[in-house]
Amino acid sequence: MNAVLSFVSRHFRHNRLSFCLGIAAALVPAISGLLLLGVAGWFITAAGIAGATGVFLNIFAPSAMIRALAILRTAGRYGERILTHDATFRYLADLRTKLFAAMASRSLSGQRSGLLLNRLTIDISALDGVYLRLVVPFAVISTVSLAALAIWLFMPALVFAAGAVCLSGWFGLAVYAVRSADKKLARRADAANEAMRLRATDMVTGRRDLAVFGGLEPVAETIRQADESQGAAEDLEDRRAVRLTGFSAALGQMFVALMLVAVSLSVMTDDISPGLGIALVLAAIAFPEIIGSILPGLAKLPRIALAADRTSTLLAPSQSDKRAGVDQRNDNNREEPVTGSILKFETVSFGYTGAERTVLENLSFELAEKETLAIAGRSGCGKSTVAALASRMLVPGKGRILLNGRYLADVAEAELRSRVTVLSQRPHLFNDTVGANLRIANPSASDTELWIALAQAAIAQRISESPDGLDAVIGEGGLGLSGGEQRRIALARAFLTNPDLFILDEMTEGLDTATTIDVLERFFSFRGRAAVLMIAHKRVELETAGSVLFLNQRKADLAAE
Repeated sequence: MNAVLSFVSRHFRHNRLSFCLGIAAALVPAISGLLLLGVAGWFITAAGIAGATGVFLNIFAPSAMIRALAILRTAGRYGERILTHDATFRYLADLRTKLFAAMASRSLSGQRSGLLLNRLTIDISALDGVYLRLVVPFAVISTVSLAALAIWLFMPALVFAAGAVCLSGWFGLAVYAVRSADKKLARRADAANEAMRLRATDMVTGRRDLAVFGGLEPVAETIRQADESQGAAEDLEDRRAVRLTGFSAALGQMFVALMLVAVSLSVMTDDISPGLGIALVLAAIAFPEIIGSILPGLAKLPRIALAADRTSTLLAPSQSDKRAGVDQRNDNNREEPVTGSILKFETVSFGYTGAERTVLENLSFELAEKETLAIAGRSGCGKSTVAALASRMLVPGKGRILLNGRYLADVAEAELRSRVTVLSQRPHLFNDTVGANLRIANPSASDTELWIALAQAAIAQRISESPDGLDAVIGEGGLGLSGGEQRRIALARAFLTNPDLFILDEMTEGLDTATTIDVLERFFSFRGRAAVLMIAHKRVELETAGSVLFLNQRKADLAAE
């Protein structure tokens, strides 16, 4: 539960005023509702006695009080909804941004983006109940309980005993709810949900191949199995929620019964008046409703605790980030002369979390203006890791990376993306127009500039064949375009930038030799004075580069492949 408390603390620090206003607003309908029943019960009883005995009764003051409490309860409930939800949504909006940034910075650690997005969605959905269903009800229940105990102290001992016994029962129920919050059930339900979503996505994506080879039914069966696992885990969670609700309802009925007995005995012994006795009984009927407001939050506590654990872990700096920060601070104490190099690796080491060995160990190289360096090696030797480190998608565990003589970690995000352009082997094209896909690189580019970039990439004729031209819609993931055409669109997008460094991460993978040569020639005729870091595996790519750096592999080994 420490992660939940930490989440509450962060929410409080985010906006203390709205946090407290929401709780204060929630107290208004709860207290006014109890007083409304109490005053109404006293007034009805007193009016009945006055009518039977002929005793004078001032009806104007209590009736005005009843109207005021009814209006206050309605207005308070409306204000509570506005203030508590506003406090929640404002904090969750800020939390989403931080979580997305944290996930984006670690998205190359081997986890699927669909899995990360699914967790972001379900975790935020669970955490929106912390303030609304745990913090606010807990504050209201605590305040009302303390006020009730203070009032019962001036009542007969039987009334105080009845209230104290039932409050103790509800406290025990809360302790049971916290201790029975098994995060394993929530984790099992989440794992099944993630498996079902990812398997369904894979089936839809690869439905053609699955249909051709007769694999649709086996894949569908795995989805059904995941659905059954999720249902079993959620069934256990629902049973726990039903037990909590049943125990609370039983305590509420017992509280009303005990209060009725205690009040009846006190009225018979003339310790309290009949009107006050009826007021206490009616207030006791409303009290369980206030207690029950926290039950939905307690029922979802395992899921909330799991979400809080994951978000706390994600928002905390990773070990590699901490090491990099320490190295960075130590290095800042030494003056670094500005050199003519564009990109510089100094004894850089990197290892993925949980891996038995480091991918890169003490890697050093320097890349100057207009130079082209090819990184080669066997699959898995760390070529793409070098590209990710150079573009700051990953942070080195040891060593330093400099861009234009400055520490890469110190370069602002907007400046970094304008100085470094990455062309990957799988460029992503969005389900949008050709123009929108190109303007990702330069939002202010004119249509003329877009056509020039398309012509430089030898794809202008293909786009002009469509009657919509730049407004032609590209299917999701480049659907409707061949692999080579997708690379050329990505190349045209790169031509709209003017960076200091191009990173080519196996850009020509899957292209035939003629297309590869054409793409490379067009790129190098455009690149200008920018340096190029090329992740390569083809001979034509190695021959294009000015120098080659082999990772964990001799040149003779590559030539033999």
